[in-house]
Amino acid sequence: MSKKPKVEEHEIVILGSGLGGLIAGAYLSRMNRNVLLLKERRYQSSFVRDSYRFVPFSNFSERRPKHSLLQKISRTLNLPLLADDREDGRKVYRSFEKTKQESTFQVILPKARVDLFYQRSIFRKEWKREFSKETDRIADFYKEMERIGPLLRRLKSKGDPWSAFPIHPSPWIKRWLPFKSLPSERMDEKLSPFSKEFREFIKLQLISWGNLYSDRFPFYLAAYLLLQDEGGEWISEIDLEGIKKKILEIFVLSGGRVEEIEGVEKIERRWWRRFVVSLKEEARVLETRFLVLNSPLHHLSYLLGKKERKLSRWRQKIQPRYALLPLFLGIDEKVVPVGMRDLLVSILDLEKPYGGGNLLLVHLGPKGDEECAPKGKRAVTVESLIPVEQLDPRSLDEHLKGVMRHLHHLFPFLEHYIEFTDWSWAKEQSLCWSYPHFLYETNHDFKWGKGLVPARLSRNLYFVGKENFPYLGQLTV
Repeated sequence: MSKKPKVEEHEIVILGSGLGGLIAGAYLSRMNRNVLLLKERRYQSSFVRDSYRFVPFSNFSERRPKHSLLQKISRTLNLPLLADDREDGRKVYRSFEKTKQESTFQVILPKARVDLFYQRSIFRKEWKREFSKETDRIADFYKEMERIGPLLRRLKSKGDPWSAFPIHPSPWIKRWLPFKSLPSERMDEKLSPFSKEFREFIKLQLISWGNLYSDRFPFYLAAYLLLQDEGGEWISEIDLEGIKKKILEIFVLSGGRVEEIEGVEKIERRWWRRFVVSLKEEARVLETRFLVLNSPLHHLSYLLGKKERKLSRWRQKIQPRYALLPLFLGIDEKVVPVGMRDLLVSILDLEKPYGGGNLLLVHLGPKGDEECAPKGKRAVTVESLIPVEQLDPRSLDEHLKGVMRHLHHLFPFLEHYIEFTDWSWAKEQSLCWSYPHFLYETNHDFKWGKGLVPARLSRNLYFVGKENFPYLGQLTV
């Protein structure tokens, strides 16, 4: 006869140990709530080899986090994340007066190479040089977006200070009373008069700032993502992995518990508004009043069964189209071309799909930073896209060939200056339920509301993290 599983009671269970889950756990534990955070045993969020250190990413907002959002985290947790100096004496980030003269990242197209600068006047020179036949039309395009900016900030300021940009389908009554002040055009309509190169230039920026791909982006949402506020400070030197460790320390010191598990077999909802979580390979179940999910929606929705049909509806509205797979390279500094930025997005062929190495998001570790690479070397993290249905470790080697062809195009003579290429992390980690690196797609229209996926599905079921709010990037909390 099989034994009944041991039942453990908890007030709050957080499934997943990403940044959003850690912040939620630290905040709740400081309020003297009983919190258990479940971490996947085999998932590792970073990779170290031969004195090189790599951290995979899903979009460039993870490499360029915004000062205001880090301030919110600091205030909420009473954590000095933004101290001017680190213990080793190095600055955490440069002042905005210096960074606004620098490029946020570089867009490389078959016939154009454009640096995106914080300062609009410098950026204007870039696109005028590369899209010289369309300068007047492009100028009007940006002027129209700039007129929308103040309105978006005003509408956003009326909401919850923690709310992010809202694009949830609005309540039924607002369908009859839409916001007349926001333009109704979609980006595909706005971009139709432009060349294919410029259209792709805009699309690659939207993908680079967030994890969401759509042909139905409203023009005002694109304006919000593309016209990063010139007065808002973006930080180019911040260690998010270090921040996560500090928040984890706060969580544990405040009484929070962390347990490593293989995975979850099933989540049942009892009639007295409690969840029962059955764990893989364990003879126990967890009973909890509140459940917080910090793992990709498509990994978890099937666990909740038929009673959570609402969650299934949201899963149908936003689907993972591509997985972002990291390739790690150690290279000699000599191979980096003059003028190449530390962040770049590159596409080889505008007529082909993004997969197979045709589209790459590249991060070069900071020059001279010996925490990331030995002296005279650079750590390079290359994110390529592979269709989710092809995400199979056995098929990755063929995919790698396409990625390397693209890299040899970007880095001439790469074969003479390469230390190693490492694909092992992607093969081992990409099938974990904690794996967060996806490019999502939706074919649904966007309306002014509260979020693409609701932060609270029911009275005691919540979502946190970029895994469930992809258009906002890493620091959604």
